[in-house]
Amino acid sequence: MRPARGWPTAAGAVLRAILALGGASRSVVAAHAGLSPATVTSQTRALIEAGLLRESPPVDRSQRVGRPHSPLELDRRNAVAAIHFAATQTRVAVVDIAGTIVAGALVPHRTLEGADLVADAAAALAALRRDLPDDTRLSGVGVATGGWVDPEAGVVLSHPLLRLEDTLVRDVLVQLTGLPVELDSHARAMVHAEQLFGALDFDASAAVLFVGNVIDAAFAVDGRVHYGPGSSAGSLATLVPSDLGPGGPGPLDTYSDRSLERRAAGSGIMAQPTIPALIAAAETDPRAHALFEDRARGLAVVAAALLDVLNPETLIITDRAFTGLPAVRATYFDAIAARAQVRSARHRIIGTSFPNRSLETAAAAVLLHRLYADPLAVAAEGFGAHRKEEPAARFESPQFESR
Repeated sequence: MRPARGWPTAAGAVLRAILALGGASRSVVAAHAGLSPATVTSQTRALIEAGLLRESPPVDRSQRVGRPHSPLELDRRNAVAAIHFAATQTRVAVVDIAGTIVAGALVPHRTLEGADLVADAAAALAALRRDLPDDTRLSGVGVATGGWVDPEAGVVLSHPLLRLEDTLVRDVLVQLTGLPVELDSHARAMVHAEQLFGALDFDASAAVLFVGNVIDAAFAVDGRVHYGPGSSAGSLATLVPSDLGPGGPGPLDTYSDRSLERRAAGSGIMAQPTIPALIAAAETDPRAHALFEDRARGLAVVAAALLDVLNPETLIITDRAFTGLPAVRATYFDAIAARAQVRSARHRIIGTSFPNRSLETAAAAVLLHRLYADPLAVAAEGFGAHRKEEPAARFESPQFESR
């Protein structure tokens, strides 16, 4: 499987409709998806046979004439694994096809070497799999991280913080887990996640400004996420605006999470700051609040450029302070309006739909967006065929390669 870049099939439209509706009759699905009743009937039959849908118990229609009404719903025994490599830890989770996290673990990095990161993630996933219900159908692994990620090759070409240079992540994880593996940049994966489970329509134009320990971006036009040659689109690592905040010229990393944490420690706000702790402190400590306002004014330069160049209907800013601190959100709005040539009031500027679970959801969407684009083809490749047992012997001596 590779990035799904076309319109969904009829089966995909049916599956997306049921995801959006949370379960519905065939007639309601047909109206929502814009398909004929006959098409919905044939596609739902195929999706049920593929194990992706099931019929709910019939609704009581004792007072009405006709066949019992059996709504269709997603078979949520189907799930994928999600792995996100961040600057200091890896998030590993199991996510069902409705986007719900059913199990998860945080794995602190013991080193920054790619071999260790991948092996530790695989071991954590093996532990999660052992505790899953016996009827769980774990069908693959979605991997997301920052930097330059080439999904076609299955390679992390570079990462600004981790030693993931020309790293064959996909092939190694296939060997370690025995499951299909796909990977993508976390910004592009976030667009896919918002389309599936969040605020974006499937045919909308949108941009994501990913703000964390890595700051990068992704965008979609008419619902299609842009990749470009070598999938190199999205990196903002070399972007050096001339007026990012009161400190004058400086790299974009000035506004990363780790930079804010260092500044908070240096200014005595707290000894061992974390972004969640700083957001909580900002409720009462003006020094902490000023750090996030400074970042908002600086990153508004980038946000305004995305609006001017791409003109998306929706801009998503994943800065946790955008969601958690209303005054910081207002600072973003004001600063973007002051910088953008377009009238930013005409655009929807929002935070992530998945506070506290955005990274796991994005990693799962690396696989799940393909499922919802062409579910019958994905099912034919084995989606739903893998149960929770992992090839334990493969974790004893992992082989790791770089390209």
